[in-house]
Amino acid sequence: MIHPLKESEFEKASSLFQEMDDHLALQAVLEGSTPGVVWADDPAEPRSAILQTGHRFYLAGFERNDRFNEAVRRLFLEEIYPQALAAGEEHFVLYYAPDTWAVEVEGILAGKWPMQFERQFYAFKGLRYDWREMLPPGFAVRQVDEALLGEDSLGNVDALQREVVSECPSRAFFLQHRFGCCLVGQDEIAGWCLSEYNGNDRCELGIETVEAFRRQGVATITASATIEHALTHGITEIGWHCYASNVPSSATARKVGFEKVRDYAVFYAWFDEVANLAVNGNVCLKRAQYGKAVAWYERAFAAGEVPSWTYLHAASANAMAGKAEAALWYVRQAIQLGAADAETLRNSRYLESLQHTAEWRKLVEGLA
Repeated sequence: MIHPLKESEFEKASSLFQEMDDHLALQAVLEGSTPGVVWADDPAEPRSAILQTGHRFYLAGFERNDRFNEAVRRLFLEEIYPQALAAGEEHFVLYYAPDTWAVEVEGILAGKWPMQFERQFYAFKGLRYDWREMLPPGFAVRQVDEALLGEDSLGNVDALQREVVSECPSRAFFLQHRFGCCLVGQDEIAGWCLSEYNGNDRCELGIETVEAFRRQGVATITASATIEHALTHGITEIGWHCYASNVPSSATARKVGFEKVRDYAVFYAWFDEVANLAVNGNVCLKRAQYGKAVAWYERAFAAGEVPSWTYLHAASANAMAGKAEAALWYVRQAIQLGAADAETLRNSRYLESLQHTAEWRKLVEGLA
């Protein structure tokens, strides 16, 4: 059995999520400051619950609750997946506590082939830099306010505008309840750091550096400026979540004054079945599991129309698996679909084994 809770009933389920107290997105839902939905096995005395806010889901409580778990499986199958596909949503992340939920999630999402990833949580301990001493000539730190967001001629402001509403209901909501800093110079935004899920004296940080400005200290500047603003405006606890594989993010966190508190795992999946199979292939490709990657891509092609990027990735996996003929076939398809150009092909470390072949030279020369 599963029951959607009224907002006035959220408090009854809040104790189930205590192990995820450092996830401020779910805490914001429970406090009523962020839209979200909570389902529980019993609205009066819940033992198991699942919370949704945006693309995030959180499972908590008693994990060996068979009737609840079956109801959650049907919820994903009959409601969440169809609604997400109709709305054009791409993917979701499923968080859980305690860790023993992992086995149950495999049953809940059976046939959906979710991927498991390691994430990290960092807590702020002390500011290490004065960002003013780090500013490049001609650049300035600016607060993310209505004036800045309204400068449509400013380079990369459109990306910042999208980011502002990616973790909150509207731009107006962000401007009223959250804050952030960005580095601006040469008539464009180089990067930004934004607060997320502010509540009482806590917030989390999200950060982005425009690709052309990476490895130039932009993240350190924007994060330090945003932290300084937070500390001077009553925030005493600042969190930072990132994937363990995101080395630049974790390095920036440590550099500006965060310390790792814990590692935890999540499940991740795309709603579209074919795309999800292909993404499984991408994960194996990055993990150097080339035979497994080839198998996932083959399953994706057999299941239906794949995203165009799948062809180049399938070529990469086949090349690394020693299947040159198949790799070249996929390269041809990627070129025909506009998913590969000469520079991309020449610079791919995965495709180096093909570069001595006449077929490869013919393909690449035809793109010049």
